[in-house]
Amino acid sequence: MPMFNVFYIISLLLLSTSAFAEGDLAPESPSFQASAERGKATFDAVCVHCHHLTHEISAVGCPGLEGVLTRHNAEWIDAWLTSPESFAKTNVKAKTVVDANPYGLVMPTLPEMVKEHDRLDIIEFLKTLK
Repeated sequence: MPMFNVFYIISLLLLSTSAFAEGDLAPESPSFQASAERGKATFDAVCVHCHHLTHEISAVGCPGLEGVLTRHNAEWIDAWLTSPESFAKTNVKAKTVVDANPYGLVMPTLPEMVKEHDRLDIIEFLKTLK
């Protein structure tokens, strides 16, 4: 793996970890409602470093996310966000996404995606990208 890729991924992880170190949402509860607004805030702090909100592939080879819910369902995206590399080992479609990156980059498992409510907020935001 070229040194640039290693530094890029490490930088991304450090940025994403510090972006949400302060606050956290309330614990999971039956009354939880996913929020596109919270999802956009997470996207703007974490995901925008690698993904575009259009169909365009990014400079680091990551897919654009416009219309992503026409390509994958919410359950698929949730599994992907939980652990992209692990999911790609068991899901052909996920492996295809990984293999499509021209630089050999695999989306890392992000600290912001550990909690289900954070993933649901991102998915709610992705639903707005028609």
